[in-house]
Amino acid sequence: MTKRLPRVYLAGPEVFFPESVRASLDERKKRILGDVGLEGVSPFDNALDLAGAREPAQLIYDANRELMDKADGLIANLTPFRGPSADAGTIYELGYMIGRDKPTVGFSVCATPYNERVSRHSTVCANGADIEAFGLADNLMLDYGLVRAGGKFFTGATAYPPGGFPPEAYFEEPVFVAAARYLAQLLREHP
Repeated sequence: MTKRLPRVYLAGPEVFFPESVRASLDERKKRILGDVGLEGVSPFDNALDLAGAREPAQLIYDANRELMDKADGLIANLTPFRGPSADAGTIYELGYMIGRDKPTVGFSVCATPYNERVSRHSTVCANGADIEAFGLADNLMLDYGLVRAGGKFFTGATAYPPGGFPPEAYFEEPVFVAAARYLAQLLREHP
């Protein structure tokens, strides 16, 4: 009997991208995960009949949660999405998996620290609220949530562009490879 590869849930904003971009990114990620002995599972691996669903949003949530429940770990694309921070749904999925004590890692193609993305040289935003001036990849709860759970946040070399990243720029292979290798090691060590 062949032993099942550890399953890794692919969290990220790619679900909102044009189909051709999303499918290409999924394929590349799954190939890299396979190269390190892991099986990638994507929200699009669910075969959902959204047109016939009474509550399509709930159907998507339930199906993705079931994928996460069956996964052994998670790799989250935390590249800034629709603003200076990561996608809210991806952040939820990351917290869900950390809460279930499953190995998690995050990655972002963005090299620009969170505080600089919010406001270049100020410690207060235009609305008068403080900005975390720690120079982290994102909000401190993401960076240190990953670290305290045994994971890591990998960042790329691309500066945050005005207007944010286009869908095809949400992937840097070296960053994803490093994250995948680290997660593979965590899964080997995790009981």
